[in-house]
Amino acid sequence: MIISKSVYVAFASAISVAVLSLALVPQAVKADIALGLSSVEFEFGGQALSIRRAINGEITLPSQYAQTDRTCPEHCIEPATAAAGVTTLTELEVFAFMQQAVSSGSGLLVDARLPEEYAAGTIPGAISVPAATLVGNNPYREDLLLALGAIGQMDFSGAFDLMIFDDGPWSPTARQAVQLLLDAGYPEQKILYYRGGLQMCMFLV
Repeated sequence: MIISKSVYVAFASAISVAVLSLALVPQAVKADIALGLSSVEFEFGGQALSIRRAINGEITLPSQYAQTDRTCPEHCIEPATAAAGVTTLTELEVFAFMQQAVSSGSGLLVDARLPEEYAAGTIPGAISVPAATLVGNNPYREDLLLALGAIGQMDFSGAFDLMIFDDGPWSPTARQAVQLLLDAGYPEQKILYYRGGLQMCMFLV
């Protein structure tokens, strides 16, 4: 599937390549993401994007990701699986999704957080689809699902593959978004869950 002009325009205001932040243990030299992988290159909406690990001192950790005293509830540690039949991804699998599904136009990175959180910084190439917009009583939910590739009477056969994420393992937002998509009829095989979220990606720029 190729991203249609209407989908790209609909999400254009949501596309962000904001620098993500994290203060790491000092390192003297540039570090690869994985052995033999110095950066991740992919495309979204006709724009070339590149992700690499930050060099010490290059960025700082936003306060919400340095906080250690989160209360449960609401910020309990999330389970490894968001829903039955939905695959959970590791960081390297997320990168592969970027390079394959996102670059080919068959997949989307979906930030399920609130718009103001998304605007403050997100994973490069992600679009904003807040979980709250996927509730059944939202009169615009069908329009949103159509923008994600559904057709006719909510036929999802040609819909985008979605990789859903939020702040990280202590946030329920992505899991809730996954469940709401399933409730709307989105096929489980077209939904992927990145449990690590921004908490695990904050060392990237």
